[in-house]
This record gives sequence, structure tokens and C-alpha cells, in this order.
Amino acid sequence: MRQMRRIERQITDPAAIKEMVAGCEIMRVAFNDPDEGDIYVVPVNYGFTEENGEYTLYFHGAKAGRKADLGRKGGIVGFEMDRGYELVRNEEPCDHTCRYESIIGSGEITFLEDDEDKKVGLAAVMRQVSDRDFKFPEEMVKATAVYRIIVRNLTVKVHE
Repeated sequence: MRQMRRIERQITDPAAIKEMVAGCEIMRVAFNDPDEGDIYVVPVNYGFTEENGEYTLYFHGAKAGRKADLGRKGGIVGFEMDRGYELVRNEEPCDHTCRYESIIGSGEITFLEDDEDKKVGLAAVMRQVSDRDFKFPEEMVKATAVYRIIVRNLTVKVHE
């Protein structure tokens, strides 16, 4: 794992990391698209599970399109989440800065096929945006693409 340049900004406390993962609203997923020769980044709603400091991220979408095509291929993806952005102005233009908290990482993506696995992922996504439990109709589960990212690398940073 690569070490951050500004190590004093890194958050390593497990409770603080979990609070930040839970506190972000959008995750950006970066897919390598070798067929197009570029990177495809897409913002998604997400959810997560955590066990002993190990994170699994979930997101959902349509079963067709570029995200679905790349998600089905599997492999390693990058991801980013952030919150609390605030511009800090200064008299000199190069002295402007900003405050924010960010999470950057990578992991192995899987396109979930099993309906029970998909329900686990959908429940995690809904926990991220709601404080209630949901039951998922079978036809909706079958019609929805659900992806799982097993996090391999996670770096949390506070920039003040």
C-alpha cells in the first residue's frame, strides 16, 4: 500500500473511518475501460458493510449501459467519496485553499447474480439513505443490477 505524502492528514482511527464512510452521500467509481482505452468514472449512491475494519461497498443500477458492461467484466476499480467541502479564500490567489474530508481506495468489483446477495447489497444502499428497513419485491431485485466492491485499499484524509 502506498503511503500518503501528507501523512499528518491521514485518519487511521477505525471509528472515525467508519463514521466518514457512513457520512458521505455519493461514491465515484472509476473503471478501466481497455476497449475504449480510457477510464470511466461514474457517481453512484452506495451502501456498505464493515466487519473488523474490512469494508464491502455496494451500488446498483440498470442492467444495460457502460457501467453494467464494465461491472460485469469484474477486476479492480478505484473509488472516491468526499464530504464537507469549503473554500477558504485569501488575498493572494495561490493562497486559496479548501477544507474537506475524502476517502480514496480500490477493490475488486463483482456483478452480483444471486438474488439473496443482491438483497444484501440493496439493503446496504438503503441503510445509507434511510433509517428504516425495506423489503425488496422479487421482480425489482431481478430487474436491478447490483455490484459489490471488496475493498483492498482505503485511505482517509482530512484537509484543513
